[in-house]
Amino acid sequence: MSHTHSPTGINQDYFQVEKNQDLALRLFRYYYRAHQNTGKLFDDVPDFFLVDPAVLNGAELTTRASDKLILDDCIHRAQERQGYVGVSKRKNPKLNYYWLELTVLPFMLGDSVTENNRSEFFHVLSNFIEYTKQHPKAYGDITAEIDSDKDLALMLKEINKQGGSLNALLAIYALERLVRFNANWPISEVNKLLMTLKDNDQSWCEVFFEYLIYVMGRKGKGGG
Repeated sequence: MSHTHSPTGINQDYFQVEKNQDLALRLFRYYYRAHQNTGKLFDDVPDFFLVDPAVLNGAELTTRASDKLILDDCIHRAQERQGYVGVSKRKNPKLNYYWLELTVLPFMLGDSVTENNRSEFFHVLSNFIEYTKQHPKAYGDITAEIDSDKDLALMLKEINKQGGSLNALLAIYALERLVRFNANWPISEVNKLLMTLKDNDQSWCEVFFEYLIYVMGRKGKGGG
């Protein structure tokens, strides 16, 4: 998610996953059933919050078949991983209306990376980079040439910046509610990371993917 700081006037109860059932249902019915996208109700909603998928499952929330398909898929995937539905509030400032976007959390490698889970992905990528720095014998140190390679330095700075934007949410939610990965980084997890990185829609990510392959390939041949 590109998470922003929410105004102080929001209803803080939205952040309480164990207590926000009524708030979430009211919001979803207002948006998906009544098709309302303006009003004070949206002003009270934070830019992002989590909801237990069990709260939404089976509830009469939609009138449009397309909305129902999206919502049902999101609920099903969240329940499969025993996670949450992430609700992002967006606003068109010129036309002054809101819309909701949904994602499944915790983020896991293999998920498609979108604007709504980008911070989570880059947090995981940052963790892997730090792992290679601390354990260079495993895959090679991704940061080893940072002082001599300006492009690498810029990419690492951007990765840290995008991953660091998750910090605002970490003041509200435990990390395991937002991301799930194997911090020991077995090769199967690394392969999933590489494929997720390659499929990222930011063009420089493909360059960084190639750099990871280069470092790991050099390590595999006894280099580094």
